[in-house]
Amino acid sequence: MNLIRRSNQIRRATPLASQVLLDYEYWLHKQYGKAGTYLTNAKTFLKTYKEGGTVISQLETYLNGCSLTIQSFLRRFRRFLEERGVEYLINDLNEKKLPISNIYVKIFLADRQDRLRGDLSLATYATILNQFFNSIESDLSRFNKRAAEKFVLSPSLSDYTKRLYKSVLKTFCDWAILYQGFSDKELSKEQKVVKKGLLLISTQSLRQISAVKVRSSRSQLKKYHKESLTEKQRDRLLRICKNQRERAIISLMAWNGLRTVEITRLNVSDCLFKDRKIAVWGKGKSSRSKDLIRFFSVPIAETKAYLKLNSISKGKTFPGISKTEIDQVIKDKFRELGLLNKPGKYSPHSLRHTSGQIMYDKKVPLEFIQKTLRHSSMETTMVYAQKAIDRNYFKKMKRF
Repeated sequence: MNLIRRSNQIRRATPLASQVLLDYEYWLHKQYGKAGTYLTNAKTFLKTYKEGGTVISQLETYLNGCSLTIQSFLRRFRRFLEERGVEYLINDLNEKKLPISNIYVKIFLADRQDRLRGDLSLATYATILNQFFNSIESDLSRFNKRAAEKFVLSPSLSDYTKRLYKSVLKTFCDWAILYQGFSDKELSKEQKVVKKGLLLISTQSLRQISAVKVRSSRSQLKKYHKESLTEKQRDRLLRICKNQRERAIISLMAWNGLRTVEITRLNVSDCLFKDRKIAVWGKGKSSRSKDLIRFFSVPIAETKAYLKLNSISKGKTFPGISKTEIDQVIKDKFRELGLLNKPGKYSPHSLRHTSGQIMYDKKVPLEFIQKTLRHSSMETTMVYAQKAIDRNYFKKMKRF
């Protein structure tokens, strides 16, 4: 019993191979300015790693069968592992991953593209359907009411998200029932494969899933933590900045979605301008586990100009700045824009919401927004879809 408990504790504390690769990529860029073949060879080795043994011992065995060139590449990886003190890994590199759109989702989206141009974008449908297919491991024999209820009625989901998931699954099921009745003469070779697969799902199961009920609390109201700025307000916010430092900070928060604490932690070496990437030390994380995300054009230009103007080439990007100072700068700008007339609606965190909302409105897939903002759960990211629906509902429904 104790051995089992200890084994589970060790596993929870053991890093994923994919996370180690991300850290190694950042380390390579910081130390040598590029990753390239060094990262590729490390990934090839890690795919062979067997859980239970130490990484270093398995790397030594692996090196024995490699050329001198490969050995040279991997010695750098060994040095990284020793510096980080990595002994064991959970190998998630060989896990079967569902493609962004499997064949069923792909054909569904193509067939319904003209009907899905409303508030719920194609990307939202793709994200939710792929999550469901992933939950049943793409096994259509498990596409039934029980699996759907487990997915839709999860206690971790809000009432809104449950309704959203139910709506998407119902739309897919209604389409699948129609598709099962199509004549093979009307279908391409790929479409025939889809029809054959969909026939594994009984019509009864599809109708039962469509009828799944989501019970919502009457007291539930539209509640968002903070409001976001429109794209015009965001652009104006940048224009009214007094100096280049303010412009760099505002752009990093309102375009790339960085939190105030992440601004204070940012180093010059985290800004990988050439690769258009930025390493972010997020809240609640170790300085060794930074998230590497896309560095957007506006903050790249503003941060570059700020660093050049102030002759800053290493160390902190914003030396001596505090969270309090950043908050005050942003509040002053919000006051100038007239946004503080609504108490409690706008705060510095609104800039992070602005980044996410504008990405969603520009049809960026939810999974990419989740990665950019580094949300641990898709539930958090879904708030941008909810806001868009609530914002456009009365506009779209006035014709009825």
